[in-house]
Amino acid sequence: MVDSDVAVEKLSIKKRSVKDLADYIKIKSGISPNYALFLGAGASVTSGIRTGHELVQEWREEIYTRLSEKEYSEPEEAKQWLSTNHPDWYDQNNEYSSLFEKKFDLPSQRRRFVELQVDKKFPSIGYAYLVELFELKFFDTVFTTNFDDLINEAFYQFSSERPLLCAHDSSIKGVSITSSRPKIIKLHGDYLFDSIKSSLRETESLENNTREKLLEFAKEYGLIFVGYAGNDTSIMDTVKYLLKDNDYLRNGIYWCRKKGDAITSELFKLLNHEKVYWVEIDGFDEFMAELLYQLGGELSLGGSQKSTRREKMINNFLKDSFHLSKNQFIESDLEKIRKNNLTKDISSLINELSQSEDDDQRIPEEDFRNLLTIDKSIRSKKYSLAENKLNNLITNTTDDKIKPLYLKRLIAIKEKQKNTKSALEYSDKLIELDEFNISYSLFKSNIFVDRKDKIKYLKELLPKFQYSISLKNHLCRVAINYLDNDNGDLITFEELNKLIEESLFQDNSLENRAWKIKYDAIKCEHQTKYEKDQCNKLVRELLEKIKEKNPIHDTYLNIYSDFSCSQQNKEKIIECISSLAKIYEHSSKNKKRNILKYLTNLYSSLFYTDYEIDERNTLMREFIDKYNDEKDIAEIASFILFKARYEIGCNKNLSVGIELAKEALNSRGKNSCLLSIIDILLFDKANIPFVEDLIDNLSRDISNQLLQEIKYKLLTLKGDYKRALECLDEAFKEDLISSSYIIKKTYINLLAENYQDTINIVTDELDKIKNVKERDVLIINREFAKKKLNLKINESEVRTVISRHRSKGVIAMCAFFLLDHESDAKRELKNLIERDFMNYYNFLNWPAVPKNILSSYISSISSII
Repeated sequence: MVDSDVAVEKLSIKKRSVKDLADYIKIKSGISPNYALFLGAGASVTSGIRTGHELVQEWREEIYTRLSEKEYSEPEEAKQWLSTNHPDWYDQNNEYSSLFEKKFDLPSQRRRFVELQVDKKFPSIGYAYLVELFELKFFDTVFTTNFDDLINEAFYQFSSERPLLCAHDSSIKGVSITSSRPKIIKLHGDYLFDSIKSSLRETESLENNTREKLLEFAKEYGLIFVGYAGNDTSIMDTVKYLLKDNDYLRNGIYWCRKKGDAITSELFKLLNHEKVYWVEIDGFDEFMAELLYQLGGELSLGGSQKSTRREKMINNFLKDSFHLSKNQFIESDLEKIRKNNLTKDISSLINELSQSEDDDQRIPEEDFRNLLTIDKSIRSKKYSLAENKLNNLITNTTDDKIKPLYLKRLIAIKEKQKNTKSALEYSDKLIELDEFNISYSLFKSNIFVDRKDKIKYLKELLPKFQYSISLKNHLCRVAINYLDNDNGDLITFEELNKLIEESLFQDNSLENRAWKIKYDAIKCEHQTKYEKDQCNKLVRELLEKIKEKNPIHDTYLNIYSDFSCSQQNKEKIIECISSLAKIYEHSSKNKKRNILKYLTNLYSSLFYTDYEIDERNTLMREFIDKYNDEKDIAEIASFILFKARYEIGCNKNLSVGIELAKEALNSRGKNSCLLSIIDILLFDKANIPFVEDLIDNLSRDISNQLLQEIKYKLLTLKGDYKRALECLDEAFKEDLISSSYIIKKTYINLLAENYQDTINIVTDELDKIKNVKERDVLIINREFAKKKLNLKINESEVRTVISRHRSKGVIAMCAFFLLDHESDAKRELKNLIERDFMNYYNFLNWPAVPKNILSSYISSISSII
């Protein structure tokens, strides 16, 4: 170690300012950058990740105390003792690596430790500046020795560009230096892999591809080191090698050193080289902020404006736990972000007010500020504070425009607290303000937990609001869910159809939601196997009526495409695709987005047809290529999700599929695709923390039913079956369709090995299920549970299921496994996975599919990079 003050004095001639560095970065030939960034652990400190120095202090004390059996007092004493007594593994010049290796024996243990260190950490504001510098094309490559995912995360939240992430040696070889796409090269691996490098032996050498790629980049780029102490022998040896050859690092090295940081003897020697200079900085974030300013840029926080994780990250910037606002550039940008957030809150509130039926929207400024404050408290889950404030405001205001807004917020708080009784009481107070305002009564109906109570209440409203179309449509929608698996004690199909016809008689336009409700009612009423022809006949008649009115209206296109998908007939699907594609060409942008959503559903349905695989895959690829370039249209979640589906199902490329699923999360219309997105993300269990964090931030954006279904999926994968069942019960209360609820309930009981419970559920519920496929699923689940309990299974009924499905499909496959007809089961398993590789990942969690049989497909899987 060199005395820092002495070193700084001797190196003063090599010192450069951030402005100097910015000037050098600007001097580039063409559009290619002339420098690459190199980030070390110091760049992660303000993201809440402990430094190597902090970990070394902790490990040294622990290991010294354990080995010496002495009380720890002075660091230098411990270093000397370890050097003298354990020179075989302890290297004072590389303490981090030698202590890390001693602390954890196995690579998998090190990975788990690193994972805990980086879990749920958010990129600091410095990474937002870094992304901005990439957006402005001042950089396109960043090397890092860090295991965290902060750089990649920042790109996903603040850029429309998706970086190429190279986390291990095999993936680096294919990286092109000429590609303008952002490149993140992790020299010591990624925490998601057991092969992360942190032990002494591991960091003493770079793998061949990694070293060669660093050499290749060094021919064209200079390097800017930030937050890096220079303690990795492999890196430093490579850098010293490059400096000896004039063909490398022609733009030099600029080493950013934080004020007060120690300078090792190795670093001192390096800084004395003719092509190496140093820049004194206050820290990673401050450096990135000033560099962006000196290069003429400004912080824009680009990318999606709707990501909840992004919102949490921005709030983290504003929290400023590390007092970064002492820097003038960061202080200025944080103030801009605060103003922008306030503007968004105001815009959201204005949007809410604009949906009111009251034409007079002039709200006193004081009440407007009160609403903003209350909404902020509710978002922060400070319910008691918000409730007290609201009760005081309601008591003291006489303005009938304001009271409903306050009462609705009180109701929302009570619903979040699961206090249905109080929520209903507040809704009655809301209705008292204007008893003939139908929107208030419908608002109350959504509070009822039991759908039977909801139907009773809505039917009671009919005499009072006999001409209300919104009431009839709302009651019909609730009734369909109820009648799906119920005997119709409260409302019959005859009553339901009568209400639909009354609604259409009052308003026959295609804007009336009753057309779509009628379609759903037909499917619900005629869903048994024996009524399939009648169902199809009635739907076609309905489509003809709608087509006569307007063949390009969204209502027609929606029902037509959905019906075509349900037929699973490739000719009918292609016919529908052709019709919609022609209409697309002459539609507005908004309409194009809707049509593209319908087209993605149609192409997805081809997975379930008997199309020849190569021909089908070509059709799908052509579809993606055709619409992919229409950026403002194609950036909808359903289309991006289809691309993910294609990559996994057709190309067997899970890693690309997962990246696309994450992209869909930040895209328009994500909520309608959320369950499918989560399914893909959870194909890789390493995404569990990501999904957990996503759930923490979703409650404001989606229905409670959808939120509970997502939690159910996550908890099921984690093996927490008790809590998963609780979430499923909650989703059912929120209107999850009965048949779906029953099937999921039997599935989770099978996973939990509650076999008798599975049998009891099917026995109690089977006769209520009308859909033949759903009945067959329950039969298979029941018989599988009986087999597990060594009970006699009903082989005749299982064979009937196989016959009903013509020995094809997932239900028939499970039935074959149940009967121990392994050759037939394997044949169908092979066919299903070859046709759609998504099935492989789905089957991994199915109790009815033997795990040992699936293992033969592992070699087909693309590596997760």
